[in-house]
Amino acid sequence: MDDRERALLKGLVQMIWADGEVSEEERLMLGGILSELGVSAAEIEEVGRMMIDPPTLDDLREKVPDEESRREILKLLVAMSMADGRVDTTEIRFLDRLAEHLEISSEEMDALREEATQVMKWES
Repeated sequence: MDDRERALLKGLVQMIWADGEVSEEERLMLGGILSELGVSAAEIEEVGRMMIDPPTLDDLREKVPDEESRREILKLLVAMSMADGRVDTTEIRFLDRLAEHLEISSEEMDALREEATQVMKWES
């Protein structure tokens, strides 16, 4: 797993826990992402540890320096926030803080929310 994938997984774990609970839909989505990434057993254990003790995202901007990758990560996190069929205010605040940290404007964030909404509708 490279730095970008590790940063993505850290963000996903933070998003999953943003509302204080982990839904079955969120677990399934995380499992699908792990499968897509083709992670090893050791990396799955690492993610398991992250789920118990969520990591910080302080270094996310440095680990993912290009804006397009940061946008893709945020879009995936927005989709994760919608996985359980509702978006909690704590999830919205988390996403907004993360977007600011990653230097993604509110207009770009609105566009990412719309893109994620369309993806979630398509997958339903």
